[in-house]
Amino acid sequence: MADLKLAPEGLVIPPQYLADLGPDPSVRRIKGGLIIESRDQAMARAQLRDLVARLRAAVGTEAPDDDEIAALVDEVRAERACHR
Repeated sequence: MADLKLAPEGLVIPPQYLADLGPDPSVRRIKGGLIIESRDQAMARAQLRDLVARLRAAVGTEAPDDDEIAALVDEVRAERACHR
């Protein structure tokens, strides 16, 4: 990664490093860094984050059984298929 350069305006990343991410990669700041990923990966990450939040909310009152977890997973997969 010697081609990376720190410039006064920020970090310069050569285009070849981003080529496989598609025409419009997602860039977001996190504590201590950046996440640069394809739009599909960003959407999958958001859906997973939503699923985890919903599972945590369900556990807050009573742990879900296997059928409830499977239903939530199926729902997220269906939502993801609709966004493709």
